[in-house]
Amino acid sequence: MKVSILAVAIWLLVLDAHGAIPSSDAIRSPRSVRQQVDSYAELLEKEVAQSKNNRQRYTALNRVLSEIKSLRENSVPQGAKDEAHMDLLVSVLESIPQEKSFKRKDCLRYENDLINQYEPMAEEAPAEPAVKPGWTVLQSLCN
Repeated sequence: MKVSILAVAIWLLVLDAHGAIPSSDAIRSPRSVRQQVDSYAELLEKEVAQSKNNRQRYTALNRVLSEIKSLRENSVPQGAKDEAHMDLLVSVLESIPQEKSFKRKDCLRYENDLINQYEPMAEEAPAEPAVKPGWTVLQSLCN
């Protein structure tokens, strides 16, 4: 029985979609894509805390967001839970006003918008791990 390369490739894609085989990233790297993305988020929080001004904060935000997007574009899709976490993290970071349009006097509105959109049940600050880095960045920009 002959099996075409295309048929094998399709079968592997089906297996991978169901999580039956490890991703190539998992084979090459001991850390999953989500772990790498979370490491970038932690790095962003540290860099923002150490930044002397908002220009440096925005530089860190834009660089890390670019790194996360590039990593995700060049990796195979992860499990649904991990993809949702990473999508939320990126969405929150992208929702932070751009440097050109940021106005400190509007910080209360920015904070309320972020909470209402991404974690409406939060009392004072987000508890969702994917929302926290964006909240930290916004708080740093506003203080």
